[in-house]
Formats: sequence, structure tokens, C-alpha cells
Amino acid sequence: MAADLWLLWDKTLPIHLQWLEKPSEQDNLDLDKLYADAPSDWFPQDPLIKGSAWALQQVNQGANIALGRFNDRIVSAARLVAQSDSAAPAYTYQIEQVCVRNVTRKRGVAKQLLVRLCQWANETQVALYIKDDKGQLSGLYELGFVQYLQGWRFLPR
Repeated sequence: MAADLWLLWDKTLPIHLQWLEKPSEQDNLDLDKLYADAPSDWFPQDPLIKGSAWALQQVNQGANIALGRFNDRIVSAARLVAQSDSAAPAYTYQIEQVCVRNVTRKRGVAKQLLVRLCQWANETQVALYIKDDKGQLSGLYELGFVQYLQGWRFLPR
């Protein structure tokens, strides 16, 4: 069993959470590579705006882009959309469009990004939600998410 855990750990890239604000030239290149691997239906408004331009457009429209960094390079990202200020919202941010570069898939990068987002949610006392239309995200349970509506919700401790 311990050997199995070591193999899992060995394949996991330890990433650091950062928020997209003012990307460097290298960040723009990394974002372009990252979003080149994303589904094309993520860019419905203008299919010509992709990569770093799309990510910055999302930030300018009020979304937050969480970046997963490994060795100072962006290897994953997720879009967080704030919920309206209606009375007692069930969650503060909805996590959407989690993206991992093809070359770093199968190494736990998306999970590490979600772990870092949960740590941030605990620190800032915000609740998170991920929609799960296809019922494929039950692994979120081990990160502290609970089923809620058609997805999973994380409540800060």
C-alpha cells in the first residue's frame, strides 16, 4: 500500500495558486499553450479570441482566473465566477472551465489546483461550487466537497 501511495505522490506535480492580474510575456505564452488544449466551445463569443486574450477578457468582465504554477510556469487554470449578492447565496464562487495542459495531464494537476482553491476558500471564508452534470466528479468528496443540487459545494471551515 505504501508503495502505491509513493507512486501516486511521485506523479503529482506540486502546484502553487496565483490569480491572473498582469501576466508577463511568459505567462501569456503559457496561457496560449494551456488554452490551446481547451474545448473550442469555451470560446463561443469570438472563436478568434483564445488563450491569454480570452483569460484577460474574463478578468476584465469580473471573473477570476486561478492559475496553477509549477516551476514558475502556468500548467493549469480555472475560471471562478462570483455569485450575485442575493440574500444568503449558497456559495460565493462557481468554479468553471478547469483546464490542464496536455503534457501535464495524469499527474494530479487539476486536483492540486482544487486543493489550493479549497485552502484559499478556507482562508478567505468563501464557499465554492462545481457543477457536475455528468456525475463524474465524485472524487471531490475527498477534498471536502459535498453534493449540492447538480454538483458539489465546498464550505469553509
